[in-house]
Amino acid sequence: MRTPRHLTISADDREAAADAAVEALAAGQLVVLPTDTVYGLAARADDEAAVSRIFQAKRRPPDRPVPILLASFEQFERVAPEASPAARVLAWTFWPGPLTLVVPRPQSVPFWVSGGAATVGLRVPDDATALLVLSRAPFLVAATSANLSDEPTSATAAECADALALAPAVVLEDGPRPNQASTVVAVSDDDVEVLRAGPISLAQLRAALR
Repeated sequence: MRTPRHLTISADDREAAADAAVEALAAGQLVVLPTDTVYGLAARADDEAAVSRIFQAKRRPPDRPVPILLASFEQFERVAPEASPAARVLAWTFWPGPLTLVVPRPQSVPFWVSGGAATVGLRVPDDATALLVLSRAPFLVAATSANLSDEPTSATAAECADALALAPAVVLEDGPRPNQASTVVAVSDDDVEVLRAGPISLAQLRAALR
């Protein structure tokens, strides 16, 4: 089994750590990286074999989709240009932040990321290291919580990596995470449905759409 490369983040070496993560992702390898909610397990979305390693590492059922993490609202508009006006309002209001928008899967997102579903979750995390990785990657990044499916997510990257069934290539350690998963919502033309409760309430979401 591959021994993960553990990198502890500081302000002085964040860029080097991000470059190491992007290099591993480009090679089709798994990376554990910090987000504003939990540590995530990431792979390049356009590589079916790489995404399958997420499922193997988490022992995740194949019909459970993996979200896409984005670097910015501008990237969201490029990736999902046909997203509804309501989805764009919520993205503009709450990103970067703990909100995952479930929207119709655009052609730019491969079907193997969504488990064959017609929708996909998109999010811009509010974390400096994650955003640096995402902005430097010349491909979309699929990422979900770095834990075995239906098991709790550990607060540190090292503990997350140790719990996985398949070792990641690079582990970015940046201190404990809040371990509160993002709010997940399905967005229609004029309303939202909360699919998973999280830090952003339904009242806040609806207020943003008024």
